[in-house]
Amino acid sequence: MKPIDIIIIALSALVVVGVIALSVWRKKKGKTGCGCGCNGCSGCSSKTACAVAKKAEEELQDE
Repeated sequence: MKPIDIIIIALSALVVVGVIALSVWRKKKGKTGCGCGCNGCSGCSSKTACAVAKKAEEELQDE
């Protein structure tokens, strides 16, 4: 194994650990991965479901 191979493997592992740590950190802060503010609802894969949830939340805040 050449030194460049070890560096590439180490950097790849660092990226994976960083992504996992960021995901855990965002989850603890109450943020979602989809960015729609619906707290990880089952509709996060669907743009319309998140939009409906966000609109309903905004209507509740306006009242």
